[in-house]
Amino acid sequence: MVDIHQYYSHALKIVLEAGEILLKGFKSPKEISTKKNEKDFVTQYDKLIEKTIIDNILQLYPDHKFIAEESAANIILTKEPTWIIDPIDGTTNFIQGFPFCCISLALAVENEIKIGIVFNPIINQLFTAQKGEGAYLNNEKIQVSCTEDLNKAMLVEGIFTKISLKNLRGSRVLGSAAISLCYLAMGAADICYVKYLKCWDVAAGILIIQEAGGIVLDSTGGEYKDIMNADILAACTRKLANNFLKLKNDNF
Repeated sequence: MVDIHQYYSHALKIVLEAGEILLKGFKSPKEISTKKNEKDFVTQYDKLIEKTIIDNILQLYPDHKFIAEESAANIILTKEPTWIIDPIDGTTNFIQGFPFCCISLALAVENEIKIGIVFNPIINQLFTAQKGEGAYLNNEKIQVSCTEDLNKAMLVEGIFTKISLKNLRGSRVLGSAAISLCYLAMGAADICYVKYLKCWDVAAGILIIQEAGGIVLDSTGGEYKDIMNADILAACTRKLANNFLKLKNDNF
């Protein structure tokens, strides 16, 4: 029997402990290497945090599956309980000493995200959500803004090329999709448009936004169905999403 509350309780403890590794690593020398290209960085801490999370979950739930950035990126999502892990979302920030990096952990059961946890221990921001139970920042409930007009909207982490930013209040690039989605969930941003990422970048943040009252669409504005697809448009309101899509379509 699936016990989401128990899974959440264990996962939260594991993430908080892994956060201590991230925080220590943030202040320490790093062994930096690259993966697919010269700007796709990985450190010993990415690998250590991921291994720590997987090992601890396997001790509790040996039959659970994993989709994780550094060690299990080729696993296909099934209906089995599957943990989707980004050990450090924002590795470049982590290397540079820029404090927007986090651990992102989600649990999918029956192809639906049930748990989302995003933890930035550097500035002590812990975003959490369980399906149907709201979204929280450091145990205080959060919700998206009610912005509908583009000229009052803040865009985060978006693809800015060919989009006229004079139509928006402003834009920010934080270097972490997970944090950007959570900032939308807490009302500090209004739109997040991302492409060319992976499921582990967005899975936890998607649930946190949905539980905070926001909407998540695919990048064309259609219904978001495939959680392995990280091309998404997230917004605080449907009207704002529609207005943004019209702006994007008029400028591409």
